[in-house]
Amino acid sequence: MGSLVAALGSFLDARSHQGEWCLRIDDIDPPRHDTASFRSIPLCLESHGLTWDGPIIFQSQRREAHEDTLSKLRSGGHLFDCLCTRATLGELGACVSHCRDRKDIEGSVRFHVPNDAPDRINDLFLDEQRASARPSNFIVKRRDGLIAYQLATAIDDLDEGYTHVIRGADLVESSLRQMMLHQALGRPSPEYGHLPIVTDQSGNKLSKQTGAQAIDTDTPNTNLRRALAFLGQPTPPEDMDCVDDLLHHATTNWRRNALNLKNL
Repeated sequence: MGSLVAALGSFLDARSHQGEWCLRIDDIDPPRHDTASFRSIPLCLESHGLTWDGPIIFQSQRREAHEDTLSKLRSGGHLFDCLCTRATLGELGACVSHCRDRKDIEGSVRFHVPNDAPDRINDLFLDEQRASARPSNFIVKRRDGLIAYQLATAIDDLDEGYTHVIRGADLVESSLRQMMLHQALGRPSPEYGHLPIVTDQSGNKLSKQTGAQAIDTDTPNTNLRRALAFLGQPTPPEDMDCVDDLLHHATTNWRRNALNLKNL
């Protein structure tokens, strides 16, 4: 349900502004892949009438662009190699050792956050959001050679031409880190909007890690109504049972200022 809320909110925001809505599979971490999800995610979206524009984009196919960006950042003096283990990292997972001063070492690759890095977002839904704390550095390429989420997402959002990124409020800090990378590359960031996230009774985000049940694709009408209610949007007429009609009603009546921010 949490994923449906995020997908629905971004879909409605795009469609209500006559925008395109794109689907990207962030498959840059092979050891953690659930390959079945590469099929189940599109099927779930389709069953709820959430059709995307263009082909599905697989982030793993962007490796060359990611490496090219790393080279540009390194040439600009923004990166350094780090040998630290988790046990030696400081607050926010930052390297607090002298790795940046060492030469000819191999480990993870980190982005050095400059003093003038952005520390706030003018959020489409939440108004101004400031970082709770700003890291001094963060990983952009892992020790095992895999590209880190922050780097891959930052460059793909730009290269794929996204003007708006709509996602869960648990990713505000990630958005700020991606904005830092955009600034270092001399490129403007998309506009960001962060939606309320669905949690369990203990306040934990609903996810596979917290044992959340998969959504029932046989009840799309009920699921969409629940998601709309969670987002604080107008209730569709009771006799409206067609998914396409529900989405048309929701798109026509989408209100950013009606979002249920109590769910943050």
